[in-house]
Amino acid sequence: MLKFLLYWVTFHTLGRLPLSFLYALMSTTAWAAYHLVPTVRRNIHENMRHVMPDAPEAEVRRAAKQVLRNVALYYADVAHLPRMDLRAFFEKRFVFHGLDEYLRPAIAEGKGVITLSAHYGNPELAMQAFAHLGIPVFALTERVHPRMSKLMDEYRASKGHTFGPVTRGNVKRVFQTLKRGGVVALMGDRDIEGPREAMLFFGKTALMPTGPIEVAIRTGAPVIPCFSARRGKYGIEGWVEEPLMLRRTGDTHADVVAGTREYIERLERRLREDPGQWAVIERIWDAQPSSAAENAAEVAEKIQ
Repeated sequence: MLKFLLYWVTFHTLGRLPLSFLYALMSTTAWAAYHLVPTVRRNIHENMRHVMPDAPEAEVRRAAKQVLRNVALYYADVAHLPRMDLRAFFEKRFVFHGLDEYLRPAIAEGKGVITLSAHYGNPELAMQAFAHLGIPVFALTERVHPRMSKLMDEYRASKGHTFGPVTRGNVKRVFQTLKRGGVVALMGDRDIEGPREAMLFFGKTALMPTGPIEVAIRTGAPVIPCFSARRGKYGIEGWVEEPLMLRRTGDTHADVVAGTREYIERLERRLREDPGQWAVIERIWDAQPSSAAENAAEVAEKIQ
């Protein structure tokens, strides 16, 4: 209860700060975390060495610091969401590619749409642009402490979308949303909970989530990869990509693995372009990685 109250006060306080000051504060926090939390630093370095195996150590360190900064700015963005001017964000801070080419036609088919993203840039902030355009989204989020999940999801949903942790009821809601022709947002770069498969990711085996592709195979919904990246001081650039070419041969497992492999290839391409955008602080190439919530808690305790 005490930890939840601390988070509640922190979020409510941070959300009232000017964005310029908030970003500066959280960037400083990220710098401190990099130097004070060796476990998280090692995790990020390990990930970066897989993504950029031929890079010199100085470049790996630079990318790792950027990762932590992006993680810190992610929490700044969530705290600031309730006070964010959505129209101003869409017109002044945000650039989107592929919306009319891929997302709108897929929605028009009426089968529902799965947007499959990653912890790259800030997908939740980029997704807020859909609300401005009148495209409501239901997004599954990582399940942490019930009160913390509720607090985070209330902030995330402040501009009109719906967010909920991975529970049996919310998984059922995913299918209901797709059946109605709605849009569901899922993440595909980290094994959090649910179906998974050991697959090659940058040439090494990692447990990768297969649930999003399994849902698509079962429902007939298209899967559209969506990615975002930070640009400049406050900007976000987003990409809606061409739908995955999913196979539906009757061999569900083989079809799910093939679809997940295609998504991984899209993700690898983005990560190679700008590794520091990958806001992940747990080891990916680890059979039993620590949860993001555990790592975030360790960071918070070290810098208090």
